[in-house]
Amino acid sequence: MLSGKFKNTYRGTMSENAFLRKIIVALILLEVLTVIGWLRKSTVVDMQPPTLAERAWVDQDRASDSYVSAWALYIADRLGNVNPKSAEIIKATLEPLLANDIYQDVLNKIDSQVHQIRQDRVTLEFEPRQVLQDKENASKYFIVGKSKMTGPSGQPKQLDMTYEIELKIKNYKPVIAFLSVYEGAPRTEEVRNREAKAADTRKRLEQQRNEN
Repeated sequence: MLSGKFKNTYRGTMSENAFLRKIIVALILLEVLTVIGWLRKSTVVDMQPPTLAERAWVDQDRASDSYVSAWALYIADRLGNVNPKSAEIIKATLEPLLANDIYQDVLNKIDSQVHQIRQDRVTLEFEPRQVLQDKENASKYFIVGKSKMTGPSGQPKQLDMTYEIELKIKNYKPVIAFLSVYEGAPRTEEVRNREAKAADTRKRLEQQRNEN
């Protein structure tokens, strides 16, 4: 009888130990998976870029809209407010932000503008009025405002100007993927699509008139 009780107790103990071992293994696996997930998780940085009046965050390859729009505004402000003395400094500020595929083209345009500003001895001033995010491309912003060019005569010339800037986030840094400056209203994707449809319509009507 004692032998039977001992066997039952022994079997129960072994069964309990096996169950506990399974739990321990499961906990170890869970801990390992937690550590792996923590290591793979990218760091979110809370930071304050130029021209930003509120808190913003930036991840390894993405950022809050407020962060990106603040950088777009800062870049437009740098490009739009230039005089013969500050031209080279502005170029040095923007150069590290340029994507490789547009790097040389943009630098050539900046060099040309710097040369023209020095030659004509003009000062450019830009007053932003609107910061618009493209509905079709969330990485693209349009900084719309008034540009004023003042030469040696002191008589300023004012224009409506748009800075079209596409920004990507790479390794926590903003990178300028596209940059265009032009006179007039912003040419958003919606506007471009509307213009393309209008051009196609005009082309079809012209073909129909020629056929008749």
